[in-house]
Amino acid sequence: CVCLRESHCFLWCSAPRRKCGACKIVVHTACIEQLDKINFRCKPTFREGGSRCLRDNMLRHHWVHRRRQEGKCRQCGKSFQQKFFHSKEIVAISCSWCKQAFHNKVTCFQLHQIEEPCSLGAHAGVIVPPSWIIKVRNSFKNSTRRKKRTSFKRRTSKRGTDESKWRPFMLKPLPSPLMKPVLVFVNPKSGGNQGTKVLQMFMWILNPRQVFDLSQGGLELYRKVPNLRILACGGDGTVGWILSALDELGMTPHPPVAVLPLGTGNDLARTLNWGGGYTDEPVSKVLCQVEDGSVVQLDRWNLQVERSPAQPEEGTQKLPLNVFNNYFSLGFDANVTLEFHESREANPEKFNSRFRNKMFYAGAAFSDFLQRSSRDLSKHVRVVCDGTDLTAKIQEQKFQCIVFLNIPRYCAGTMPWGNTGDHRDFEPQRHDDGCIEVIGFTMSSLAALQVGGHGERLHQCREVTLTTFKTIAVQVDGEPCRLAPSTLRISLRNQANMVQKSKRRTSVPLLNEQQPLISMCVSCVCVCVAAVAVGIVVVRGDCDLETCRLYIDRLQEDECRGLPRPGSAHRLSPNWSFLDSTSADRFYRIDKAQEHLHYVTEICQEEVFILDHDGLAGGPATGMPDLVVDKHLTVLLEIAQKPFPDIICTTEVDTDVSLIAVFFLSLFQLSGSFFRGTSLLVRDSTGCSALHLASQHGHTEVVRFILEHGECVRVCCFSLHPSNEIFGKPRMFAKMFALFILF
Repeated sequence: CVCLRESHCFLWCSAPRRKCGACKIVVHTACIEQLDKINFRCKPTFREGGSRCLRDNMLRHHWVHRRRQEGKCRQCGKSFQQKFFHSKEIVAISCSWCKQAFHNKVTCFQLHQIEEPCSLGAHAGVIVPPSWIIKVRNSFKNSTRRKKRTSFKRRTSKRGTDESKWRPFMLKPLPSPLMKPVLVFVNPKSGGNQGTKVLQMFMWILNPRQVFDLSQGGLELYRKVPNLRILACGGDGTVGWILSALDELGMTPHPPVAVLPLGTGNDLARTLNWGGGYTDEPVSKVLCQVEDGSVVQLDRWNLQVERSPAQPEEGTQKLPLNVFNNYFSLGFDANVTLEFHESREANPEKFNSRFRNKMFYAGAAFSDFLQRSSRDLSKHVRVVCDGTDLTAKIQEQKFQCIVFLNIPRYCAGTMPWGNTGDHRDFEPQRHDDGCIEVIGFTMSSLAALQVGGHGERLHQCREVTLTTFKTIAVQVDGEPCRLAPSTLRISLRNQANMVQKSKRRTSVPLLNEQQPLISMCVSCVCVCVAAVAVGIVVVRGDCDLETCRLYIDRLQEDECRGLPRPGSAHRLSPNWSFLDSTSADRFYRIDKAQEHLHYVTEICQEEVFILDHDGLAGGPATGMPDLVVDKHLTVLLEIAQKPFPDIICTTEVDTDVSLIAVFFLSLFQLSGSFFRGTSLLVRDSTGCSALHLASQHGHTEVVRFILEHGECVRVCCFSLHPSNEIFGKPRMFAKMFALFILF
C-alpha cells in the first residue's frame, strides 16, 4: 500500500487497490481496515453536531506522507527528489487542504506545524469550510418509554437503526464579502465520459461535499449560502438542467452559473467566453476564472404547446423541454440531431468520443442533404412574430430550416445572425435584451454558415406563435423529437445570472493602473529615477528568481523584527513581481509562475528592479509629484544625460588606499579617503571595484557606505557602456544586488 507501512501491509503489489479522491491516498482493498490501527483518517469534510464541536471552528492541516510529490518544498525551496523502481521512501509531507508540501526532514518540517490552523490555500475563497457543514443527530426518545428486550434479533435491528438517528446535513455559513463558494456539478457522461476525470480533480482541490455528480442532486442543501456560484461541467443540456432546478427551488436571487464545456456543441459556453471544449486545463485555473468572472444576464424562454384540433398524426404532443436557453429550431438541423440521438440511445458505447460524435453529425447531415427530407418545410408551417405574419416570406424563400435564436452562437460555434452593421432594420444580437431572433436557412446558406456566412434575418421579436400542419422534427437546446401538428407559443420566462469568463484576472492590475509604468518604460533612466531603494541582498550567481524572492521576503521580515538593514523603509505588498532590466529601451514584468525559469543574473546587472502592483494602483498619479527619490538616483539622472567617458579608471594617489581599506575592513580609512576626494569607482588590476570587494567579503557596513554616497549607481551606469567589458569579471563572485521598487 502507498499509505501503510510494510508492517501493516501483507499483500502483493498486484492486489486490487482503491484511491481516495479527497486526499489521494492509495490502499489495498483488503488493507482499508488497517487505517484505523495507524490512526489515519481522511480529511474532514464536515463537523459533528455536538456542542463541543460547534464551538471548535478552527480547521487544522491534514498532513499526509507522500512517496511522490511535485513542486518545491515550502521551507527550503528545493524540488522534491523523484524516486524510481517502486521506492517506498517517504519524500514529502503535504496538506490535503492547502497543498503545502515540505521535505520529510526535521530541518524543513517541524512538529509544531501539525497543530497549526490551515488557511485552505490559494482557493480559500471558493472552498466550503468543513465548519459550515454540520451533521446533527435526532434527539433520542425518553429512556423510560423504552421497553427492555432480550431478543438477540431485536438488538441487532436496534444496532442497525443507528444510521436513522442522523438527519440530513445542514449548513451554517458565515457570510463574508471575500467568500464566493463554488458548487460543482459534473455530468460524467459528457465529452466522451471525460466528466469522471474532472469530478476527481475537483474533489481533490475543493471540499468533496461541494462536488456532485449531476444525477445525485445536492443543490437544495446550499440554497441559503450567500455569494454562491455554480460551475456546470457538461454540455448546454447540463446548464439547462441546473437552471431549471434553480427555478424549482425558488432561490432568490439565482446564483450565477459558470460553464466548463464538456459537451459537443457548447454554444452557450462559447457565448460566455468559456471556449468550445475542455482541453485539460488545470482545474485550479478554472476555479480562479469562476471566482473572477463577471455576472451577466441570460434570457430564458417558455415553450407552450397546444394540440392541433385536426386529426393527430404520428409524433408526440409534448416537447422534451418546455424552457430553452439557446435556441429552438425545426427542419433540417433537427432531423440530423434526431438521427444522432436515436443512434446514441441504441448504441451508447459507440459515442464515447467528442471527435466521433462530430464525425457522425457530419455523416448524418450529408445523408439528410441527399434525401432532402426538409424540402417542403415552408409549406407546412405558419410563423407570426409580434403580430407580423412571416409565412409568405418563408414560403417565398423556401427555407428548409427555421431557427429561433437567443444567443449569438449556434451549431458548434457558428454565428447565423452575423454582423448587422450593413442592415439598419435590425439591432446587434444580445443574450440579455429580451428579444429573440428569427432566422431562416436554405441549404446553400447552411453550407455557407460553416465558412462565416449567415442566414436570412427575418425578425427580432418578444413573442412568437408557430403553427405546424404535419409531423416535423424539432429540437430544443439540442434535445430533438418528432412533434405532431401543434401550435407553439414562445414568450420570455425570466433572466438567469451567468458567469462570463473575463479576458484577464482581476487580481492583475488593470492597464490604466500600469499607465505610469508604461510611460516610464520608454526610457530606462526614467524608470530608475522613479524607483525607491528597498535594500541589499547577496545571492549566488546561479540563483533563480523564485529563491531570490525568499531572500527579499526575508529582508522585509527582518524589518518587522526590528533588525537593522540598509535601504528604505518601504514595505512591499505580497503582490509584487520582478522586472527584466536587461533590455536597452524597456523594462518587462516577469510572471510569478515563471520565476523558477529565470536566473537573477539574466534579468539585471547590479540592481534588481521589482514592481509593487498594490503600490502602483494606490500611489500617486502619472508624474509622481510625491515620490521620494534617493540622492544617488538623482546622480544617475545627471550622469545619464552626459556622454560616457572612454576611460573609467582613475590615477588618484589614494586609489590603493580605497581598495586596501575595503579589503581590511577599514571603514574609517575608506571614508577618509572618500572625503579627501578619492573616487570609489577605482578598480584594481583584476577590474574589481571597492563595491565588488566589499560584496565579495561580506562587508555590509562598507557596502552601505558606498550605497549612501551614490557610487553604486555610478558603477551600474558605467557598466552599461559597451566598451566596459572588464565589469564582466565580478560575475564569478557571489552577486550583490541593490533592490529598487516601483510604486
